[in-house]
Amino acid sequence: MLELVRERVRGIAGNPATPPDLLVRMLDHRPAGLAVLIFRGALPDEVCRAVAAHPDRQLRLTLADCGSATGEQRALLVDDPEPTIRTSLAAGPDLFRGTPDPLPEAAYARLAADPVRRVREALADSRQCPEQVRARLADDPDPVVRSTAYARWADPPEEVTDRLLADPDEGVRRVVARHACRRRPGLLPGVLDTTWSDGWHLAAVAVDAPLDRASAERLARHEDPMVRAAVAENPHLPPDLVDALAVDPEPKVRLRLSVRPGLTEAERGAIDYRVRPTDRISPARWVLAHLDDPEALDEAVRSAHVGLRRSAAYSRHLRPDQVARLAADEDFAVRLLLCENHDAVPGEVLLATYLQARVITAGMLIQRPNFPRVGLARLADSADPRARRLVRYDPDAPAELIDRLSRDPDDGVRAWTAADPRLGPDRVAELLDDPATAGAAAGNRKLPIEMIEGILAEAGVPGAGVTVTPSTGEG
Repeated sequence: MLELVRERVRGIAGNPATPPDLLVRMLDHRPAGLAVLIFRGALPDEVCRAVAAHPDRQLRLTLADCGSATGEQRALLVDDPEPTIRTSLAAGPDLFRGTPDPLPEAAYARLAADPVRRVREALADSRQCPEQVRARLADDPDPVVRSTAYARWADPPEEVTDRLLADPDEGVRRVVARHACRRRPGLLPGVLDTTWSDGWHLAAVAVDAPLDRASAERLARHEDPMVRAAVAENPHLPPDLVDALAVDPEPKVRLRLSVRPGLTEAERGAIDYRVRPTDRISPARWVLAHLDDPEALDEAVRSAHVGLRRSAAYSRHLRPDQVARLAADEDFAVRLLLCENHDAVPGEVLLATYLQARVITAGMLIQRPNFPRVGLARLADSADPRARRLVRYDPDAPAELIDRLSRDPDDGVRAWTAADPRLGPDRVAELLDDPATAGAAAGNRKLPIEMIEGILAEAGVPGAGVTVTPSTGEG
């Protein structure tokens, strides 16, 4: 029963019909309050103001890392008394969940002057830190902050590089040299000497630094295959070393060499590499550098090398003919990446790819602009429960069909359908008693306010004074 109550509360937290004043009341109940920040989309300003002033540290920490909150809402925490919360605010929400709204510039400036080092370091490590604030951090009293600010700077001014190459701290000088050697090749031999035993940092340099002959030979013969794989993609690698790495005993070295720029299709095909359908491989760097240039991508789009076609599928700027070609690709990963990134993918391709996908991000395809809605009711009798779930997105699906699917033998189908506003209130009440559907039913925007109040009262949310017991009718 306790888990059933928790599921209902999670649904109420994400329900667009739940009034802001009830959301604020939920903050004083630990599981319910966190649910508001975790399971809801856009947050009302009054909720964020209440969180910022709330004594519960975990609530405030969750807001600092909340990707659905605006920058202005998260910035309410800029003077929070807890350094851990200010550190999380400075770092920003996880970019995996999408590009978060940036903080106001005044908030970044305040965090750059924070008395706690780890707050300033987190800000220096953030890709969203404004350039003028990053410049201030590059002159920070703490050497870790200075080096971190420089390492994340995409295009630091030459005078900043000069100053930090002469920094009194050896660690700062090493970090700056490691990043500046791409612009100043004379620094490379020293960087290799100081980084030689650090495969991760050495690989980051080896992949694109301008190489003199001696440095190229050292890197191509390094004992760490990660370093050899990185230098295999370096466009400055001499031809004879390309030939040597083409027969490297390590498969991942040969694979990275096979996607390097400048090779002909015949030369790529002559390399003994393998990419299985289920293999996850890093995109080719030269392709990623040209994602906004369809003409430059044509070689990758038409290549027999599946790794290059997968790399091209990351582009949002492909021409219609390139989209059509990749949409018909025999490799599922190519089609999936294309669907995830390009708005012009035909609806039937999106639908087929979604039904075939078994990855955690598959649900994102449903939100793509061309994903079909009208006509999905035809899937109601599909043997695949993932297909039956989609019927709820069809605006023309009759209420009777939605009701039928809310009684489907598959838990997932029932759960997806439970949030559909075409369901009658009695049926929604019944679904609140089904552990598989309680959360989705509580998130149904047609749920009466009296029932929302009752669910919160049952959960012990302060101030929820109306108790409504959901129906236990069969269904």
